[in-house]
This record gives sequence, structure tokens and C-alpha cells, in this order.
Amino acid sequence: MSLAPEPIRLDSRRELFVDRHLIAELTNARLALHHPQAQEEAIRFDEPWEGNTSGYPTVMWDGEMFKMIYRGHRMIWDGGQLRMSHSPVVCYAESRDGIKWTKPHLRKFPLLGKMAKQVADPLDNNIVWPGSPYSGTFVPFLDPRPDCPASEKFKAVGGNRKTGLHLFTSPDAISWTKSEDAIFKQGALDSMNVVFWDPLATHYVLYFRTVVDGMRSVAMATSPDLRTWSKPVPLVYPSSPRQQMYTNGIQPYYRAPHLRVGFPTRYTARKMTDELRLLEPVKLRAELAAAYARVGSDLTDGLFMSSRDGVQFHRWDEAFHRPGLQAGVNSSNWMYGDHYQSYGLFETASSIPGAPNEISMLFSEGYWREGQTRLRRYTLRLDGFVSVQAPYSGGELITKPLIFTGEQLRMNVATSAAGSVRVEIQDASGKPIPGFTLVDSAEHVGDAIAHVVSWNGRDLSQIAGQPVRLRFVLRDADLYAFQFTAASP
Repeated sequence: MSLAPEPIRLDSRRELFVDRHLIAELTNARLALHHPQAQEEAIRFDEPWEGNTSGYPTVMWDGEMFKMIYRGHRMIWDGGQLRMSHSPVVCYAESRDGIKWTKPHLRKFPLLGKMAKQVADPLDNNIVWPGSPYSGTFVPFLDPRPDCPASEKFKAVGGNRKTGLHLFTSPDAISWTKSEDAIFKQGALDSMNVVFWDPLATHYVLYFRTVVDGMRSVAMATSPDLRTWSKPVPLVYPSSPRQQMYTNGIQPYYRAPHLRVGFPTRYTARKMTDELRLLEPVKLRAELAAAYARVGSDLTDGLFMSSRDGVQFHRWDEAFHRPGLQAGVNSSNWMYGDHYQSYGLFETASSIPGAPNEISMLFSEGYWREGQTRLRRYTLRLDGFVSVQAPYSGGELITKPLIFTGEQLRMNVATSAAGSVRVEIQDASGKPIPGFTLVDSAEHVGDAIAHVVSWNGRDLSQIAGQPVRLRFVLRDADLYAFQFTAASP
């Protein structure tokens, strides 16, 4: 005799269908990965202190302003050698709406050497931290810890294998103070190592670059104080084959912080072939291959993954962000270094009047091309990473037993004009609860972020707190998320 599964306690938290955690049965439907849509160019790295390998952007919202921190960097190749034209610098940009960005002249650090000769005033720049070895991997975060001092509201880590990661603190993301000693000394530590405060676990979390069995990988460690750290644990991907990842982009999803979402950059090593040589930019690819073979032949794109414990991740092998159409020399983005995603999802207004806000993110484009390297904003519907998708012929999903609080069920859902969604509530054994059967459910048609499900006007308070199953019956529809809430005022 098998025991009934232990109910999952949801209370009133939002749940997304980024994995099969809540799903007991899925019939004639599938989990479908969705892809961000290209919008306008957000920023171009065309200043003397920036350059063709600038990137690693992080975006933070402090309640008044969007603040972006990124790396200014340039590589040159002469005499068949690939080298830096200047040490990387940390730069700052800001925006009121997350769409139009400006680079303020901060007058904090003067340009030196050849760069100083290219401008009228060497102090007219947006540099907030100069030079190696910390600027190349500088990644900030906004610390929401309730007792965090105002002078340390913004924090960052930067460094490399030799120096270890140092801690930086700032009241405004512009004026930074560096710790004397490294706070963490394990791992490869190149690329973007990210830290955030987990309000649910009440500790800091670090995801950092490491190497596992010869593969570029990611590991996690935790700390109560950014000084003492747990033993690092490599991430695992039970349903995904071995793949090489440069960055990880892991963060709590701000609309459902019990979920961690990650946006790693996938690195694909390829041998140079005649077909690959024809991918634009053809001339640049040949030059880079001559200077450093893998830079000309290897490629990068973006992935999506999620976790409920911070270590075991459901990683999609299908690209979340593809290189895109083969276009002209400056528009084609089939280069190693393209498609690195910004750290920190941020919410922006839709370009459609009256439409809900969207999730925004930035991706690098035009890598290696002087004057063309840039960030482009992409958007995704709220909660829109993955959906339960059913065809016109219909499909359904039944959840595992759940315990909720609240009086209403809201769902993030989109149907076609001929599509629909109905919802039945069952007891833990799978028997429909009177008054909440499929026949009682209103047929939802439309596209809404928080549609209220109706069963002839009944509220859910009478069955709150007891184990139930949800049965979603879909027809040509996508179901992204659901949440139990208090009744609308």
C-alpha cells in the first residue's frame, strides 16, 4: 500500500511552472521554454575607456533610479597577438525608466596615458573603479538586509584566482571602498561571480566560477557575514548533459523569491570549418582566429535554469537566447563574447499603452567590433520563462496535493481566440470538490498576468488550509504561473 504524497505548503506564494515540482500528471501538454524579445539598443561602448570587449553589466533598482555597473575594456590584435589596450575599468550608467540610459561624468578617476590624450578633460568619464585586478570581474548587488548600514547599501565582489575575491561597499554605487583582505579564495573566479542576500535563509549566497572534471562550471557557498563561508558545493543538473558555462546569472526571482533562476552563458568549443568561416563578421573572425584560435571559432549563447534548493538546477538545454539571424558585419552576433546576459532582472513599462509591465534584461552584441560593441534590451512577460502549453486539441495538468491560504486563485495565462482554460479543485485523492468542479468553472479566454478564476462567485476560504489538487484544462493556451490571494477589494 503506497502512502499518499505529503502536501506541498504553498500558503499564498506565487508558483511558476519552471520545473515539474508541482506537477503530478501532464496529459497532451508540455513545458515550453519562452524566449526574450529584442527591443532598442540600451547603451554603446564607444568611449576611449570602454571598447570592444566591454560588458558584464549588472542592473539594480534602488527605489528611485536604475543603476548599471559594467566593465570598460578593449582588446587589440597586432602582429598576430591578442592583448589588452588598457586595464579594465568599472563604469556606471543610470536610467529613470530602465530604457533610456545615460553615462554621467562623475569626475572621480582621471584617464591616464594614451586614453587621456583622446579627450579634452581626462576627468570627464563615468569610471567608478580603475584598473586591474578587481575591475574585470566586478559584480555589485543591492543589500536588502534590514540592519545593513546605509554606507554599505551597495556591495560588490571583484578579483581573480590570484587575489581572491575582495568586498567593495558603497552608499550609492558610485563611491566604492575595498576591503583590505580577500573574503573568498577558492575557485577560478574569472568572469561574473555573484553574491546576494537570501531573505528566506537569512544568509549571503555566492555563486562562483570553478572547474569540475575539466569543465567550466559553477559552485555555491553561503555566509552569514561575507567573511566565513560554508564548504563550496558544485551545482548539479540531473536532467541535463555536461555543458560548459562561463557566467551563471543566478538570483532569487523577485516575484517568487523561494525560486532561484539562472541565466548562464553557454560556451561551445568548435573546430574552425569552412562553414564557420563564412559566418559574419568574416574578416574579423579570420583575424581573431589567427591571433587566438578559439576566439575565432568558439561561440556563446544564453541558457535558462531554475532551482528550489540552490544546488540542484533544472537546466534547459535549448537556448534561452540564440545568436539570431545572420546579418551584416556589425549586426551579426555569431561571435564568442556575444549574448552575455546582464545580472539582475528589472521591470519596465510595456511599449503598448495600458499593457502590464515586462521583465527587462540586457544582452551583449557586436563583441570584438570597435565602436559596435553594445547592450540591447530584451523583454519577457512577467513570470514568462516557461509555460504549460497545450495545443488546440486540448491538454491538462493535475498538481500534487497543495495547501494554500487565501480566497481567490489568480493565474498568469494566455489563450488564442479559440483557446480557453478551466480549473477544477479536487481533494487530495483526486475527487472533484462540489462547487469547484470543471462544470462550475468559468471558461477563461484572453491574456492576463493575474486573471481571477471564478466558480460561480464562490470564494476559496471554505477549503483553504486543507490538501487539494488543481486540475487545469487548457486548449490552445499557455499557463505560466498561479497564486492564491486575498479577495480583491
